[in-house]
Amino acid sequence: DQRITGFSECSRRRLRRKLYSIRRDAEGVFLTLTYQHTRPTPREAKEHFDAFWKRLRRWMDDADAGRISCVWKMEPQERGVPHFHLIVYGTRFIPAQKVSRLWHEVTEETDHRHRKSGVDVERSVNEDGKLTAYMGKYMAECYDEWPTAHGCLYTGRWWGVRGRSHLPRAAWDEAKIYLDQHEARALIRQLLDEWGLDLPDGVIPPSLCICTRGSPEDWIEKNLPV
Repeated sequence: DQRITGFSECSRRRLRRKLYSIRRDAEGVFLTLTYQHTRPTPREAKEHFDAFWKRLRRWMDDADAGRISCVWKMEPQERGVPHFHLIVYGTRFIPAQKVSRLWHEVTEETDHRHRKSGVDVERSVNEDGKLTAYMGKYMAECYDEWPTAHGCLYTGRWWGVRGRSHLPRAAWDEAKIYLDQHEARALIRQLLDEWGLDLPDGVIPPSLCICTRGSPEDWIEKNLPV
């Protein structure tokens, strides 16, 4: 974590794989956390996020209803200040006023307007790839370093998971998928590009095994570039 300076293509792929591992029917709440006047560094912002998550977890964890978890992503705003996007699982509703108060308390913002506008809350229904589409908007661009005039030598991780053991992960599903030659070539090219690998021209692997959570048919339909 001490040596991370940017958000690489490899990090983007790992985040995407994590999102695809979530159950397709898992519902949650999509949060955006922003700053108004303060200008924390990425590492300072993540300290604020840590404090926010601890308070949110203490408030929401319930012995009967279950415990919350999330996948979070840090992004730079145009002025170079971090903000966070996260999907909170284990609940279908979080009062915006309560979340705004918790975030305002840990950010050291003094303007009362930040308490009203520093948080956006939206219910996320995880169906037909909507979850991945949500986070996909905020992870498309990669960065070698934090995009500010002075930069940040070490940013630490740009994304992560909280409450990992409580994430609604899908079970592994094994199924045979039969593709014609055109589909097989297209899929292999897609995977090789994603993995950063090359094969000599004209070489086609005799077989291919894909490990996925949820329905392999759904994965093929979403990722096959034909």
